[in-house]
Amino acid sequence: MDDHAGQVAATGQQLTPQNLERLARLARERGDLDTLLTALDALVSVSRERVASATSGVADLAHLAAVLIEHGDALLDHGRAAPAQENYEEALRINRHLATADRTPESEHRLGVSLERAGAARAALGDLVGALDIQTECLALAHRMIADGASAPQARQRLANTLEKIGDLRQQQGDTKAALDAYTDALEVRRGLLTVYGEVAPLLRDISRGLLDVGDMLRLRGDVAGALARYGEAVTTARRALAAAGATEIDPTVPRALFHSLSLVGNMRYDQGDVAGALESYAESLALVRWLRTEYGEHPTVLRDLSVGLDKVAGAREALGDLDAALEGFEEALAVERRRRQIVGDRPEILRDLVWALEQVARVRAAGGDTSGAQAAGREALALRDAAVAL
Repeated sequence: MDDHAGQVAATGQQLTPQNLERLARLARERGDLDTLLTALDALVSVSRERVASATSGVADLAHLAAVLIEHGDALLDHGRAAPAQENYEEALRINRHLATADRTPESEHRLGVSLERAGAARAALGDLVGALDIQTECLALAHRMIADGASAPQARQRLANTLEKIGDLRQQQGDTKAALDAYTDALEVRRGLLTVYGEVAPLLRDISRGLLDVGDMLRLRGDVAGALARYGEAVTTARRALAAAGATEIDPTVPRALFHSLSLVGNMRYDQGDVAGALESYAESLALVRWLRTEYGEHPTVLRDLSVGLDKVAGAREALGDLDAALEGFEEALAVERRRRQIVGDRPEILRDLVWALEQVARVRAAGGDTSGAQAAGREALALRDAAVAL
């Protein structure tokens, strides 16, 4: 932290909004979450004081709401979901008031941001009914913005985002029919945006993801042929997204959309008994995620995708009777999970994935006659399973 920021953190004499915002920006850039929270705590207090003063106005209220949202985001990054939700809900009340008092594109945009944060927080805390209430309000807001004609493409994107979130919530409630309807509506909205933006990578990526959502619901509802068709279309669309992205500075979410599409096509082929076809899809998805690792380094998300890709290819090779190639793949997946643990640490999900990798290695070693190697991997998996329970 630079000298000026250190002075701001150390003395109450300089806690002006400008200095606190600068300190928060510096802390965010450097990944210093503790200092970020300290600065935002103080900034919320200062903003409340300004709102309480006799000279405060709309701008001060809007600033307080923005600070509450930023503070909520930082709290969420610290794993403090409940106080984050309190911030989001307070910001939502403020922005509802401001949008009602003076309905402008700016006030409705602020309201939309508040609704998104509050809805996500309610869902994260298990309040699915409350989250659906929020998304229903988001839906009405998006339709109103479209009817007003102001920033129509952005309003249509908000509409698609909201419909997808409604689909997610309906799926969590077990209502696959309502989820399918919401995902289908969202997909059609995004397809319509092609006439506005053309074949741009982010939109094609989102359409590919929407096709996967629709395919997932069709699969859950027993329509295997329909699901496979949507997954296949998702692969084609994700290829178009990757081509549109060009050769430099590619957003990693674009190739990851193709990776997931190929994986799901592979899963469907495997389930239908076409193991060779599944292996073809898995191998292509694995090649893609290997490229991602080369381009973006050992990011935990990329490492997880790599581990999954290796596991799927190894599983298909095992099913085809090639135990040596299967063991090689499972061993590499295990090495990737060990590396992921080194980077992220002993979190429950990290240990769970490492246990799975060890169990696959143990099973294939045993099938190949390596009893001592299988037992060693099994013992390590058991120890890690106990460690995960203790966390």
